[in-house]
Parts: sequence; C-alpha cells; structure tokens
Amino acid sequence: MKAQFHSHFLLPPDKIYMCGHSLGPLSKSASHQLHEGCNEWERLLVSGWNEADWFHLPKHLGEKIAPLIGALPHEVIVTDNTTTNLLKVLLAGLRLCRGRSVILAEKDNFPADLYMAQTAASFEKFTVQAVAGEDIYHAMNDKVGILLITHVNYRTSYQHDIVAITAKAKALGIIVIWDFSHSIGILPLNCQRFDIDFAVGCTYKYLNGGPGSPSFLYVNEKYHETLRSPLAGWMGHIAPFAFSSVYEPAKNVTSFLTGTPGILSMKALQGALEIFKHVDLSVLREESKALTTLLIEKCAQELPELDCVSPLSAKERGGHVAFLHPHAFAISRAMIEEGIIIDYREPNLLRFGFSPLYIDSQDIRKCVASLKNILHSNLYKKDCFSQRKEVT
Repeated sequence: MKAQFHSHFLLPPDKIYMCGHSLGPLSKSASHQLHEGCNEWERLLVSGWNEADWFHLPKHLGEKIAPLIGALPHEVIVTDNTTTNLLKVLLAGLRLCRGRSVILAEKDNFPADLYMAQTAASFEKFTVQAVAGEDIYHAMNDKVGILLITHVNYRTSYQHDIVAITAKAKALGIIVIWDFSHSIGILPLNCQRFDIDFAVGCTYKYLNGGPGSPSFLYVNEKYHETLRSPLAGWMGHIAPFAFSSVYEPAKNVTSFLTGTPGILSMKALQGALEIFKHVDLSVLREESKALTTLLIEKCAQELPELDCVSPLSAKERGGHVAFLHPHAFAISRAMIEEGIIIDYREPNLLRFGFSPLYIDSQDIRKCVASLKNILHSNLYKKDCFSQRKEVT
C-alpha cells in the first residue's frame, strides 16, 4: 500500500514516520483544504457560513467518517474533542440506565477516559469500577449501567473482542460506549452490525486530521428521537438561528453539537479523509498485521533485551507495537535523532506505529537496524538523550 499512497503525504524524505498512532502526517489533500479554508475566509468573510457551507461541515464530515466505523451517515457528527464527547455520551447514557449504580471501565485505559467516567459518576451518583482489561468481560453484571471501553489499548495495543463484549453487555442491559481513538483508520469497524450504542474517537491519529483535529461522535439512531445531549449548545438546537431563549434539541445526532465549530481544523480533516475513499480497510488491516508481526519477530530474534508487551497474536493487536526497556525514554530520543520517529510513554514504554499507507517492510528493517546500533553501541547513554521536554 505504501507504493500507492506514500506520495499522498508530505513526509520528510530523510525520516521514517512510525508515530501515526499519536499524530498522523500531513497529506497533500489536507494541506490543500486547509489553504482553501483560508482562501474562503479571505474572499467570503462571514458569508462563508452559507457560500462555502461551513455551517454543515460537522454533518458532512460525520457522513464521511460513518463508513469507516460501519455506521449510517446520519448517526455520526464531528465536533469538539474526544474528552468532551465522552462526557456527553456518558451523561446521556446514564439517563438510560436508572436503577443501576456502576460505570465499568478498564483501569489501564487512557487517563482522559477515566477522568470523564469519574466526572460523570459524580454528577449522577454512580461509582466507577475500574478493572484490568482481561477482567472486563467477567466484571459485567446487573449493577453496571455503562461500560466505557477503548477498543485498542493505547499502551499495549491489545484489541478487545468487540463482538463478545457488546453481546454480553446487551444481554445484561448495559449501555456500551466504545472509544475508537486507536482503531479508526487502521481497523475495520461495524457499529451497525453489532448494534453499538455510542462511540467516540479522535481524528488526528490514523485519520491524519492534524494536531488537535476535531473528534467524532456516534449515536445509534434508535436514540435520536428520545435522547438529548447533556450539554445544551446553541448549534445543537433544532433551529439555532431562531435564537430562542428556550432550548429545544435537534431530533438527531446534531443535538450533540455545542458551539461554533472550528472551521479551519475541519477543513484540514475534510482533506485528510479524501484518501480513505480509496482505501480498503480490510486490506489495510492485513498489511498492518504483517508489519507489526515483522517487527515483533525481528526484535525477538535480534533484540531480546526489548520486552514486547503487545499481543503476539496479530488478531489481538491494534496498529502499534509496544516494548518495555529500562532506558526507553533515552532510546526513543536516540531513534528520533537518527530519523526514525517513534514515541515514549511513562514509565518505560516504547511505541512503534504502523500505517501501511506510508510504512512498509523495508522501513521495519531499517528501524530494527537502528535500534540494534543504538542499544549495542550504548548510544542511548549520551546525556543529550536523557534531557526531557514537557511533551514526551
């Protein structure tokens, strides 16, 4: 796939980018649309809301994301960030599960998800029960109102069984909220087939929407008539430009909009999504599995000092691979210095991301060769590689 799609990205020729699980690279189409948005602003000024149809961008982008998660076009909206959208669907979901008292979550989830679970629980007098990922399935019971779960773990890349977990939750009357931040754009997903209640996710990882690009929010159509967003935003009103002092929510996913959308970031995302009209996610997934397997196998053979914490079974892995090493931070900085962009997570985790759109097996071999050199020559022990900045 790299041969077909690499030229669509504006990547530095002297670097191998293995950090798409954190921030995807800039595509030519995203750059074009971002500039187009600036041109529209310059030419049209405030008329851009009508003449350039800025007003409907959240809806139109939701329609583009819908097929990537197997949803109906009217079930997805692009708005705000993932944290805000999580709080919206958590509070909305809690209204559906009266008589229950627990939000079940994975204790090794991304912190923002846990923070929002704790916040929602405090509003509605629920408690948060955080358990190990492998215990989620057996922890579900009739006290649980909502299960908040991330499909692919941000640290280990472990992929939860979306079919089994959703089916058991439904049998027990539990509302499930899936966070697809580390899934969308790298794994085939199907909200319709599994009758998923709610889902959220970011667009700046494998979708390459740009730094801080807006999040998406999915609400199953069965809730559109009866469920309202807990944040009564102007853009979520059934008729925003009636300027009514009484809130009346839209009768669809639009009710989950809040304030005026950030048009320039949405224009960049609009361009980034153009590529995915030509991507078969099933093929992408198979190539991603092959690449992650290649790295794991070569590191096992040549770098046994790296401890792989990602599943060895490809079907249980997401789009990145993680290794433990006592000097992981310094190693990550040395790799970046050599032109191979990876990232680090506390306290000792190296993460390598694999989007076949711009990574291939040759890149993996170069990566392993660089790792060997850094580890076996003790290059990572240089003082300069231990100096930390605010963002790791």
